[in-house]
Amino acid sequence: MYRRIGVATTFSPRFLAVLAEAARISRLFDSPLHLIHAAEEQPEKLSRFQAAMQVLDLPLDSPIHFEGGEPSAAILKVQSENQIDLLIAGALERESLHRNFTGDVARKLLVGAPCDLLLFVEPQEEAVPPAQIFVAIPDFSPFSREAFLRSTEFAEKIGAQEVTLLHVQSTFAEAKEKALGNEPPSVEDALTEWTNDLPTSAVNLDSHAVRGNTGFTACEYIQSSEANLLVLPSHLGHPTLPVFAPVLDWIIQVIPTNLWVMRQVGAPVSV
Repeated sequence: MYRRIGVATTFSPRFLAVLAEAARISRLFDSPLHLIHAAEEQPEKLSRFQAAMQVLDLPLDSPIHFEGGEPSAAILKVQSENQIDLLIAGALERESLHRNFTGDVARKLLVGAPCDLLLFVEPQEEAVPPAQIFVAIPDFSPFSREAFLRSTEFAEKIGAQEVTLLHVQSTFAEAKEKALGNEPPSVEDALTEWTNDLPTSAVNLDSHAVRGNTGFTACEYIQSSEANLLVLPSHLGHPTLPVFAPVLDWIIQVIPTNLWVMRQVGAPVSV
């Protein structure tokens, strides 16, 4: 699925945990791992990376990239130059009682990274397969279906227990469609059809529809469900489409759990 994987990390308390998560993902996809640090190279920093690589049993010849400048721009420069197609990083800026706020660098990557992203709110040094994966889709397009299929394949590989297909629609969008004379088929029926169409799997498949005046309704539902991983489809580079559908763009500010963004670059496939 991925030819090259990159992990962007700082020397924070979660330094080793983010690297450990990236190491497991690189082994899962049998892809080389590039280590990225958005600052100038220093002997002490290089030594810390090399020590971490030994602890995590990473190949000692894994590329380490030091790049100075504004952090998100530095990370994307390394990503572009090395054709990295999955970028891993930490995501959390600060957390409150009710919501976790997406960090500044993670926000910029969500908007501008031209590759898939895997952002960790709670990275773990020890392997802990996610029990619950949510796939939040704004529509029933081929790209949304691809995100769902890839998620279920990933869930089987890592031993996850359940994948929930979540359709998110604002009440405003629903009312707009009805005002235009469009009566879409039952969302619940469409969700059931998608989950029933998949081959028999060891992973339990479920579905749920969320409606609300804002996309935060979905965010709160996901957070209350204690999901371990959220998968979101995202367009990039299309002149008439936002990076995330309006009902999903809350993710740029608030992140309820670990996040896997699947990009569709360029024009979307028509339904």
